[in-house]
Amino acid sequence: MSLLLLTVSGMVLIVLAADYFTNGVEWLGYHLHLEEGAVGSLLAALGTALPETLVPVMAIIFGQGHSENAIGLGAILGAPFMLATIGFSVIGVGLWASRRKSRTLNVPTAGPMTDDLGFFLLAFAVVVLASFLPRIIHPVVALGLLALYGRHAWKLVEGHNTSDKRNVAPSQPLRLSSRPRPSLVLVILQVVLALIGLILGAHFFVTALDGITKIVTISPFLLSVIVTPVATELPEVLNSVIWIRRGKDTLAVGNVTGAMAFQSSMVPALGIAFTPWQLTPLEIATAVLAWLAALWIWLKSRSHSLRVIELLTAGLFYLAYIGMVVALINR
Repeated sequence: MSLLLLTVSGMVLIVLAADYFTNGVEWLGYHLHLEEGAVGSLLAALGTALPETLVPVMAIIFGQGHSENAIGLGAILGAPFMLATIGFSVIGVGLWASRRKSRTLNVPTAGPMTDDLGFFLLAFAVVVLASFLPRIIHPVVALGLLALYGRHAWKLVEGHNTSDKRNVAPSQPLRLSSRPRPSLVLVILQVVLALIGLILGAHFFVTALDGITKIVTISPFLLSVIVTPVATELPEVLNSVIWIRRGKDTLAVGNVTGAMAFQSSMVPALGIAFTPWQLTPLEIATAVLAWLAALWIWLKSRSHSLRVIELLTAGLFYLAYIGMVVALINR
């Protein structure tokens, strides 16, 4: 199968699956009596985080050599880096393209978004600092990150349950049913099928990108930081664009920030526990730029509704990283 066909197949499958997934997740949140913030930060984020989570899991646990560890490490650092930079920029583009009168996000300044970002800043700082700690302490750090995320997820659920009176059904019917209130079983079936579609689509896209990088030589780490997340983060980004167009800003942002919280704790815990976790200067720079981009969004979101220009500014951290990589290559 040609690289072009693989790329197109992956993109088409991701687009279709993302539409079914966002629709199914809205209905799942309705059945579980969760507010939009918790739905985006937990249900949507955990589901769409699967593709990029599988990359480091397969590379670290089933890999045998240095290149596999490099790919796994790059995927661990690359996922939050792409979300904190490109993810917010794409939300900004989607907001601008929506042609609303107000070019600001309709998201509470104190809610799941700021909770997710605050958690990310804490957890990802621990992830970087773990590189400077003795390896004997790494398992303790990994367990601590798992516990932190569990506490964060529990607080989101506890703080954002809805009563039956406030539990409003989604405006669009379930894709697999025309009934005004589809059964929970059918909702779960649609979400699972959509997730499978997202994972397969991302797999096709990553395979195509891998083939391209064999034509254009690139190091395993840079492949996993710059190239692979472009495909594996597509589900989150596309879901957010769909929700922005539907006026569901809380779901759109929660999908990205919730994935960032997951990718800054649960996935790095795997790398800290099962690899030497001695970060190089380039790897530290990747993590620091992701942290600074998240800090920028967090500080702005605490004082006012995020504007298009502020969301687009997050992309400058990505451009700075690309510039740094190009400078290193040309040395």
